[in-house]
Amino acid sequence: MTDVDATGSLERLGTFPPVTASDWRNMYIGQPTPINPDAAQMVYDIAWFLVKDVTAAAYITVVTFKVALSRLDDLPEPAAYTAWLAVITTNEAHRYLEESPTRRLSSALMPTGSEREALFLADTLAEMRADHKLAMLLRYRYNTPPAIITLALDMRPRRLARLFVAARDEFSKNSSLPPAMLAVATPPRTRQLPRNVEAYGKRDLKPAVLGYPWLPSGFPGLPEREERRAKWLTAVATVVLLTVLAIVITRPWGAARPTLNEAPVVVDDTPGEILDDDG
Repeated sequence: MTDVDATGSLERLGTFPPVTASDWRNMYIGQPTPINPDAAQMVYDIAWFLVKDVTAAAYITVVTFKVALSRLDDLPEPAAYTAWLAVITTNEAHRYLEESPTRRLSSALMPTGSEREALFLADTLAEMRADHKLAMLLRYRYNTPPAIITLALDMRPRRLARLFVAARDEFSKNSSLPPAMLAVATPPRTRQLPRNVEAYGKRDLKPAVLGYPWLPSGFPGLPEREERRAKWLTAVATVVLLTVLAIVITRPWGAARPTLNEAPVVVDDTPGEILDDDG
C-alpha cells in the first residue's frame, strides 16, 4: 500500500467494496476472486512488519485473503474492512511464526535508508504484544478511527484508551523513532502480491485448523489474547489451589476429646448367705 496521505488510507480502502457482485459469483462457483491492489499492499505491509521477511509476508498475504473471502459474510460493515483484514493478517503472522520459527534479522546489519527505518520499527513492534502492535499500526499507519479499533480488538473505548497509553509507552521505551514514522516507513517491496485468490472451504476454517476463534463481532480473536487468558485462568486456579492447601495444612486442629475410662463393673453371680436380723 502507498504511504498514508492527508486524506487517510482507511477512507479509500474502507469504502471500497471488498468484492463486486461478479466476484461473489466467482467465489461461490470456485473461480479466483480479484483482489484490490491497495488492500493487497496493505496486508503485505502489515505481514512484513510482523515477520520481517519478504517471502513469508507474501505468503501470509495470500492466506489472509483466502481466509477473508471465506468469511466475508461476517464482515460487520464496509468501513471495517481494513481493520478486519489487519486482524486476520496479525493472526496468520502469529501462526506462521509459531509453526515456522525463523531467525529474525537484525536491522543493524541492513543498509541505511527507508528500509532500515522500517526494520527498526519492525524490531520495536516485535517486542510488543499482539494487540499493542495492531493498535499502533491501525492508528498511526492507516489512521483508523477508534470506533473501528475497538471493534477489531473487541474492547470498550475506555479500555482501548488505556491500551493506547501502554502501547505508546512501550513503543517509546524500545525505539528512538516516533510512532508517526509507522505511516511513512517503506518495507521492502515484492512483485508476488496476489491479484486473485480462491476462498478456503469450511473445513479449512475450523478453529482447530486456523488456530484462532471468531468473535460475535465478526472479527477473529487474537491468539495471543486467548493464550494470555488461558495463562491468567491457570494462574488464578493455581493460587486458589495453593491457598486451599495452605489452609488445610496450617489449620490448628484441636486435640481429640478425652474419654472417661471407668472401671468395669463386676457382677458377682455367686449365691450369698441369707443373714437374719441379728447378723
